[in-house]
Amino acid sequence: MKRSSVLCSVSAMLALGGCMIPEAGDFAGSTPTAENVALAVPASTTQSALTASDGTKRSALLGDEADSYKLTRAVTDIVNGATGAVLLLVKTIVSYPPTSVQGDTAVWGPGSQPLEKNSYRLTVTRVEPHVFTWALDAKPKAADDTAFITILSGTHTRAVNDRGRPIENYGSGSFTVDWDAAQTLPDHGDAVGVARFTYARAAPGAMTTIDVDFKGIKDDAPSTELYDALYRYTATPGAGGELKYAAKRDYFPDPHPSGTALEDFTIHSRWQETGTGRTDYELTGGDVATAGIAPVTVSECWDTAFLSTYRNVSYDPSLNWGAETSCSFSAASFLTPSL
Repeated sequence: MKRSSVLCSVSAMLALGGCMIPEAGDFAGSTPTAENVALAVPASTTQSALTASDGTKRSALLGDEADSYKLTRAVTDIVNGATGAVLLLVKTIVSYPPTSVQGDTAVWGPGSQPLEKNSYRLTVTRVEPHVFTWALDAKPKAADDTAFITILSGTHTRAVNDRGRPIENYGSGSFTVDWDAAQTLPDHGDAVGVARFTYARAAPGAMTTIDVDFKGIKDDAPSTELYDALYRYTATPGAGGELKYAAKRDYFPDPHPSGTALEDFTIHSRWQETGTGRTDYELTGGDVATAGIAPVTVSECWDTAFLSTYRNVSYDPSLNWGAETSCSFSAASFLTPSL
């Protein structure tokens, strides 16, 4: 689904509902925002010198920004990028008056830009005082309304303060993004597969949990390999967080995909609120097992400036450095492929 085609439809849909943004309506906070499901990891604003606390110089590799920290950021960016644009669209739509309201159901649209091939409609239904179901539907513009298909849908429980007012960017629920359904529309992008999100972010000081199951997705072109992936994320303000990732795809041998057996790849990243952290990742099964080198493991720790302080590589000891005593998490923690 093209982000641009969906986002450009906002203005057309809003024109159908009016041009005034209400202070707060019955449906305020009825859908999740990108902030509800954002996977946040520590980010660096400064960089420490490449000198240990005892004054001795580190090697250039030892003092580089940790590869595993960069890997952790990269896999969280995949999730954030997959949802940011479409949830911004939904948030923008519901900030305007709906086109129609019947009982506990509000509808925005249908609408589209004059030169667009798709038409869109958002429907939100209250099922309890602070619980809503919602769906973003699309169809070919010339088709009648029976041709609408759902490309994004879910259930959301909005968080409220002690006066019963919605707290923006907080709540819990689940939703599904169906890129396969979007592929059937006249205007669509290259994304395929289905993503199912379950999230809870109840209040500013509460733990955030986000689970994502990707099915039948693929990387950007020229990649053609379809694969499944799982994300499990938790974070607590003031106490750090944890990211678990698992994917089954053709990683080995290089260059991959090689068209042979599939391997299981897992990542387990943990970090403190200060920014220090550790990642343990593992490759098992498939051709790695056949080659007799399974499991392939890498552990790495980083400091408050995200510079590598320790690394252990199972398949090549010459790539090892540092002492595990420098790690904020003292022991390796590898995952099973199913998490």
